Amino acid sequence: MLALLAAAVLIPGTADAVLSVEDASGLRALLTAAAVHAPSLAPAQVGASLRSDVGVDLLDEDASWGLARRGPRLLAISRGAVGLSAPVADAKAARKALAAWLAHGGHRAGKVGGGRLLTASGRNAQALLAGLSKSLPLPGNLAARAKGPAWIWMRFAEPLRAGVLALDASSTGLVARGLVLASSPILSGAPPAECEGGIGCVRAGLGPAGIGALSIALDQLGLPPQPELRTAARATERVDRIDARQLGGPRSLASALRITPLFDAPVADGPALQATLDLAQIDIALARLTPLDALRGALAAGAYAAHLVYGPLLRNAGPLTLTGNPASGNAAEVELRLPLR
Repeated sequence: MLALLAAAVLIPGTADAVLSVEDASGLRALLTAAAVHAPSLAPAQVGASLRSDVGVDLLDEDASWGLARRGPRLLAISRGAVGLSAPVADAKAARKALAAWLAHGGHRAGKVGGGRLLTASGRNAQALLAGLSKSLPLPGNLAARAKGPAWIWMRFAEPLRAGVLALDASSTGLVARGLVLASSPILSGAPPAECEGGIGCVRAGLGPAGIGALSIALDQLGLPPQPELRTAARATERVDRIDARQLGGPRSLASALRITPLFDAPVADGPALQATLDLAQIDIALARLTPLDALRGALAAGAYAAHLVYGPLLRNAGPLTLTGNPASGNAAEVELRLPLR
């Protein structure tokens, strides 16, 4: 029993997402390369945000915090708060650094105990701090994927439930591999053909949870319902065009997107889920926006700002790809790739 408890992978019970970092060198190399095109992503810039939010720059740790050299650092995100749980080697130093951090900002909380430093900030900092103190074990199939220098756990809305992706980051991009759990099968059978052209495309052989998740995604985009999707064994959703000039308020995305659905097309070879997104084409569409367009609403303003800040990065990254196959226990093995040039 003690061996099982020692091997368990624990996460804060109240978190919506957790990033575990034991070796930040890969993430630091990725951000350094990305910063060539988007300076706001430089490790120093990201580190400054981390110091403000959780006290510790996980990309370049300050020895004054007294953290242990080994052991995962857990960056937890929940509604209205962000927090950190990290192993401590020198409790006295950790308490001193924590006191200084708490004194220089509002909506902060923290403590040192049980061999760990716990910090949180945001309007719900106290609630997250309590959650950091009450960790829960991951299910065995997810815990098996929570390995390596960095991994991320995410909580999803039904019919999906949760997922863990191990992160392989470097100056050439990011590869994330892992498992997603659901309340029923996500993927089933082979994918359909007919996904050529377009800015992006998703094609999959779908199980009940896959149909439900795709329906929710389309609804969140503001797109009209697709009745055929409810009974389709295979579905294709191809993004043929993005007219950024149609963007305005929060529900304007549907007007800007032209998506062509196709159901139960002949099967094709390869993984049950295949998705791709041409990021350079995204920036070409956003580049058509002007400062006057940004006045039409929050979504238009955000898209215009994204082009200004991240346009060069979008033109030098991707295509973003996602593949997946069915796994036992209402799960899917997935792999996400984001190349960086």
